[in-house]
Amino acid sequence: MTSRGPAGSVPARGHATRGRVIAVDFRARRRLGPGRPGAPRDLDEAARGTLKAVRDVLLFWRPPAGRAAAEYLGGRWDWGWTLFVWTSEAAVGPVWSRLVGTRGYVPQRLGRDAFVRFLERAVDIGGLLLDGELEGGGEVIRAEPDQLIRREDALSALGA
Repeated sequence: MTSRGPAGSVPARGHATRGRVIAVDFRARRRLGPGRPGAPRDLDEAARGTLKAVRDVLLFWRPPAGRAAAEYLGGRWDWGWTLFVWTSEAAVGPVWSRLVGTRGYVPQRLGRDAFVRFLERAVDIGGLLLDGELEGGGEVIRAEPDQLIRREDALSALGA
């Protein structure tokens, strides 16, 4: 997600630009066996449960530089732009220092209510990826399909 204002502000529809897209690798860690149900509603129950219990979340964004807009850490998925969200600093893992030091991202912690307000305004976000495992310098994020949740379902789980 991009923004021309401070972290947490959302651009008007159609003004978003994307930098380099981070690859999301689901095949490398897929644990779903052939006998498990594969309907999206079945898969996002874990993400719903996580969001129902969360008090605050952690996002990473890169401040604007020159003519480039600020950019939230995320990637493309079937429903569009997917915001990467962590429920704790420990969930980010050792890549934290590379994201902040080398790649120029700034960590931003949002309380539950602030995150709900952010998502309500962020109409260009299609969904969330919760507690993905960053590898290398943060170029690849590994996750299970049940860590994905659509924006509308996330808002519902958060009580919006």
